[in-house]
Amino acid sequence: MRVFLLLLAFALPLRAEVYPALHDVTGVASDDVLNIREQPSADARIIGTLAPEATGVEVVAVQDGWAVVNAAEGTGFASMQFLKRADDLDWNLLKSPLVCLGTEPFWSLQIDPANWASRFRAPDDPTARALPITTTWPALISSGAAAVELPEGVLVLTPAECSDGMSDRRFGIASDLFLTVSGRGGRLSGCCRLGLP
Repeated sequence: MRVFLLLLAFALPLRAEVYPALHDVTGVASDDVLNIREQPSADARIIGTLAPEATGVEVVAVQDGWAVVNAAEGTGFASMQFLKRADDLDWNLLKSPLVCLGTEPFWSLQIDPANWASRFRAPDDPTARALPITTTWPALISSGAAAVELPEGVLVLTPAECSDGMSDRRFGIASDLFLTVSGRGGRLSGCCRLGLP
């Protein structure tokens, strides 16, 4: 029986790290900062910094031991040696807040799955409206995509590199909002980031 369990353990695939994910800065002296560099190299130009006690830093991806992070209106790289994942919950399990944004037309959707709530700003309405989340479909092991149903449509979230078309920031979640309300039918595409606004 032990041999069978050992073989089964080796046969099961290891869960890959899912990004984006929130991280906390760790191992940086209180009188120092964690540099964000233009390229994934200790010799690259510094374009920003993270405080030694910074928490909730969104790591969009990891490249050769460097975290891809957003700084101001662009993207840079911080050493993963000084970043620790904040929690185990993958974004596509739909347990943590997300903010999705789209341009041309401009729209936004704040999702708070823990409270089954969202705030939607439609392209033709500058006022954000509270909408309850009616159903969630967290990701399956075989697929990283997830979905959220709202009274006005369905939001499909896909792990993919995404650009907002307005800045040089990178996002790790692509979104498509399929509207079902009469007079507002259509598809709105955009990108999402972790956390609340």
